[in-house]
Amino acid sequence: MTHIADPVTHRLAIAERAAAAYVSHPKVAAVLVAGSVARGLADAFSDVELDVYWSVPPSEDDRVAAVEGAGWTRVYAEVDENEWADGYAVDGVKIDTSGFLTSTIDGYLDAVLLRADVEPELQVRVTALLHGRALHGAALIDAWRARCTEYPTALALAMVGKGLALRPRDRLEMLVARDDVLLLHSDLVENVQRLLDALFGLNRVYAPHPFHKWLDWEAGLLATTPPDLVSRVRRLLAAPPRAAVDEVCALAEETFDLVERDLPGFDVATARAEFGFRRSLTAPRGMDVPPRSGDDPQVQ
Repeated sequence: MTHIADPVTHRLAIAERAAAAYVSHPKVAAVLVAGSVARGLADAFSDVELDVYWSVPPSEDDRVAAVEGAGWTRVYAEVDENEWADGYAVDGVKIDTSGFLTSTIDGYLDAVLLRADVEPELQVRVTALLHGRALHGAALIDAWRARCTEYPTALALAMVGKGLALRPRDRLEMLVARDDVLLLHSDLVENVQRLLDALFGLNRVYAPHPFHKWLDWEAGLLATTPPDLVSRVRRLLAAPPRAAVDEVCALAEETFDLVERDLPGFDVATARAEFGFRRSLTAPRGMDVPPRSGDDPQVQ
């Protein structure tokens, strides 16, 4: 009987085999295994995420040769203006290869570090560099990592501002009163995700995933959070509607308090007032509700 190593070790070995198909190519500057495999979180369901950094654009033949030269068959191939994506299966494990120009990564880091761009995919790329395992081109990867050592204050302010643009308490209570549970739970999840965005900014930690996959692990990256954050999130997602709203509102208020304490320069009073705003039931509809980019105009 063949012994299968634990999921992380097994997938790291596959990643190293896959990387070998790229490292001999003169256009490849670096190769990195990222995602749950690099972080030691992989399980039996995990794919292998392999980032390949090209010094010049690869041709279709370059990409095909790397995969098929190793005796594997691509199961998908996608290209956009920033990335070449190839997927293939090895020993029953899917490998997702993301190819980028080194100049594209330089531009991503400029956007995050110099312009405080909070586009989630940019921080996915930053955290891939910080948490990944270099399989080729370690000097280049280390140079990128060095750029990310200091988390900019402007980015912290922008992430907190994005995160605290919450679905307001009044809306959540309206959905409870209507027993509109599907929309309510959508809003609850959105608010939890936004609070996590704010907490990553407050802690000056780059967010690894736009929807906060691997919640327990992610929360462990944060030194400052409301008490018992993960258990409270799990509890509110299984709670009756009224209790769930009470819990997410408590988490929001505690996060406002932390931001007020630890992030001078952020306008907590306005964010808190917008979250707690209550419209008058006697006013003409829409006349007393402040415009918010996150609100759905169809739900009134």
